[in-house]
Amino acid sequence: MKKPIIIWIVAALFLFCSIPFFGQGSIVEGICGIAIAAVLGVFGYLTMKRTQAAAEAERERVEAEAKRKAEEEARRKEYAETHEFLTCPVAGVTFDNHQRLLASLYRDSEGVGIDGSLEECEYEGAPAVRVIAEGDMIGYIRKSDLRKVLPILERVEDVTITIDNFDDDGSKVYNAEAHIVYHI
Repeated sequence: MKKPIIIWIVAALFLFCSIPFFGQGSIVEGICGIAIAAVLGVFGYLTMKRTQAAAEAERERVEAEAKRKAEEEARRKEYAETHEFLTCPVAGVTFDNHQRLLASLYRDSEGVGIDGSLEECEYEGAPAVRVIAEGDMIGYIRKSDLRKVLPILERVEDVTITIDNFDDDGSKVYNAEAHIVYHI
């Protein structure tokens, strides 16, 4: 906003300094001074409008961003009020070919969670829940977590599997966790 004011001050100086030229009979110099003052006045006005438009656009952008964040927060809050989260370690990951499968999934996932699913079944005559990752069974929900998982199995909306590894006497051992999102 300072730039247009400075331009207007310079325009006013040109205008006031041009008036004495008329009294001295130098009409051309007086008209040139008034013309320069007019051009500077218009330029100052356009600069002011451009500055105001930029400020208005920035204000609208900030308001839109704040509105988007508020809506996102409201959606997140609504989702949190209607959904619960549960994390369960996957048991049986050292059985059969599960370690090779987990190693392959670990390499393919690049540290990002893998889409998974849960499937009710029986294991040695007792109720169990299979953990499926990319169409392959990688293990079961632990017995200690079954009492939490079985009642919500029908309301599960998303299962994300995260795979990690650790060194055990020079060989890598892979383990997995199921992150379950279910509707309340």
